[in-house]
Amino acid sequence: MRQYCEMTGNVPPKEWKESIHKAGQWICKKRLAGNLQSAHAGLLPSGFSAEHLGPNDFYYWDDFWAVAGLKAAAFLCTAYKDRDEAVYFEKESRVLLGSIDQSLKKVEERLKRTAMPASPYRRLDTGAIGSLAAGYPLRIFEQDDPRILDTADFLMKNCLVHGGFFHDMTHSGINPYLTLHLAQVLLRAGDLRYFDLMTAVAKLASPTGQWPESVHPRTGGGCMGDGQHVWAAAEWVLMIRNCFVREEDERLILCSGIPQAWLEKKQIISFGPAPTCFGDIQISIKPQGQNILVEWRGQWLTKEPPIDIQLPGFGKVRVPPATNSLELKYEANK
Repeated sequence: MRQYCEMTGNVPPKEWKESIHKAGQWICKKRLAGNLQSAHAGLLPSGFSAEHLGPNDFYYWDDFWAVAGLKAAAFLCTAYKDRDEAVYFEKESRVLLGSIDQSLKKVEERLKRTAMPASPYRRLDTGAIGSLAAGYPLRIFEQDDPRILDTADFLMKNCLVHGGFFHDMTHSGINPYLTLHLAQVLLRAGDLRYFDLMTAVAKLASPTGQWPESVHPRTGGGCMGDGQHVWAAAEWVLMIRNCFVREEDERLILCSGIPQAWLEKKQIISFGPAPTCFGDIQISIKPQGQNILVEWRGQWLTKEPPIDIQLPGFGKVRVPPATNSLELKYEANK
């Protein structure tokens, strides 16, 4: 609901208000007491969570989505001009996030590293992929948060088969959409390994540009779930979109996922118009010898947002206001 309103500039319909209030209250009431002498104090109760994480447990996946849900409730209540509810839900989101932080500190002591398992009581296994939700898609943690980066590093070193994320619980195959979740975390952190994961997923696509929910590592065909998985297709669209434009810290980041392999073709690359939470934007990338000309045109919902260009190999540039193009000089060490 929040994302719809942000992307369109629409005010939430009055018919949504009761559902938003009930959903936010449900999260608050479901949380366990924060004074328990356990690693799950203040978290949501145990449950099956996402189908691919394993048996009943106190999954961080649930808690991260709950934090985002409370923040969304606060955002929407603000749109309704219901200040008291907005303040309440925002406060509750911070309290829940504090409980998660305390739980993760106990896990760090147990595991002797900052990586986040699926739950406070699990070892590091492929279920840790669920904890990446704090980075993507929720952006609750900063892009360089050591807990996110160490989790991603564990998965990259221990859970790849044929370059894709192999999930050995329930799915028992290479999972395209979870591979792209990992790629999104790396993209956000400026880690160029994101493109290796994208390439692996592209190679797994069917002749019609589709992916099964999980891919058999020997046959290359589906081994679990939907034959043409809409979620995987949607994640591919989001991956391409975020390579060109993504939101971060109340600003737009342009071109942070454009690899050298695309630029070497010396062809114009364009994208859009595509929606962002600031309005629609259209982007073109034009090789100019060794340099690159980046041009964009925005139809902003209100005012022009701050814009950064982070094209790999060309450094990071803060765009001056009221600018629609910038020529970048290649910097081999960037």
